[in-house]
Amino acid sequence: MKAYWQSTLRIGLSIVLVSWLAYTTYWFFKSLNWWPLTSIVDFILGAFGTVGLALRIVSVLLIISAFVLVIRGKGWLEAIKPLRYALPLEAVYFMSFFPSAVFGFIAGLNLVSGFHTLNQGGLWFLFETAIPTLIQATFTPFALLKLRSTLIANPSRQAVAKWACIAGIAYMVYWWITYFGQWMASILQPDSYAGTYPGYGIGYVFNYPINTLTFLLSAVGLPLLIIFFYWTSRPVINGAAKEFRLRNVGIVLTLLGAFFIVNIAIFYLYGYLGGASIWIIFFMFNNPDLWCISLPLIGIPLILANPKVKMP
Repeated sequence: MKAYWQSTLRIGLSIVLVSWLAYTTYWFFKSLNWWPLTSIVDFILGAFGTVGLALRIVSVLLIISAFVLVIRGKGWLEAIKPLRYALPLEAVYFMSFFPSAVFGFIAGLNLVSGFHTLNQGGLWFLFETAIPTLIQATFTPFALLKLRSTLIANPSRQAVAKWACIAGIAYMVYWWITYFGQWMASILQPDSYAGTYPGYGIGYVFNYPINTLTFLLSAVGLPLLIIFFYWTSRPVINGAAKEFRLRNVGIVLTLLGAFFIVNIAIFYLYGYLGGASIWIIFFMFNNPDLWCISLPLIGIPLILANPKVKMP
């Protein structure tokens, strides 16, 4: 039975990594259309985004190489070598969103007169762009770089597991801030944007039960998942755990993947309930993280096999 779940986990992890690579590559080629010459701001944002995606492709390839080393039975120290290069590249990918945060705050707060022709000032734009990209460009890279420094200075399982858990929490916080921010932008959106995004305002959320459900998944579901993961991984983070049960990691990965699957399924079943909105346009058509639908392929085997990692 143990061998069966190991094989299932390897297959699932292979599919997840290939999905991550394929979807990132798709977004890289899509980003080549982000470089309009008519606006210096859009050119800068497009350039940073494209370079960031290119670096992420290399990062994913290095992570795949680490996985191959594990499959081939290489030792712990040998298998983590590619991660020492992958993690800073992934960190720089997230840092590439920093210009979006800067321009987002400038436009959202109307700090420069006439900075943006659409006059995007207001709380809605801060939630939609400025705050999520600031979190994305700071908190997540910090956790990744700390994990990388741990791999170099003290590659014990205890130390690596601690910062791996913190990095996982950082990813989840970034997702929560991003998706909840899109919902808040939809609620706070000014009337002048109704022609482009007719689904907006508080009625857009609570006049449609399906929209209420998807709103609660982002506003409440993701924070609860973050709390659950922190609570169950706290002994590892505090250095008090003698072993690390991966079942809780499997629960988190499965529910996180379910979050993406449910939202996508609802869109294809019900379409634009209440009209197209900032939230659904971003989630379905401007979201580089939809590869996460494959995460249950790792999560479910971890739940059923319940493997344990000894903390030396």
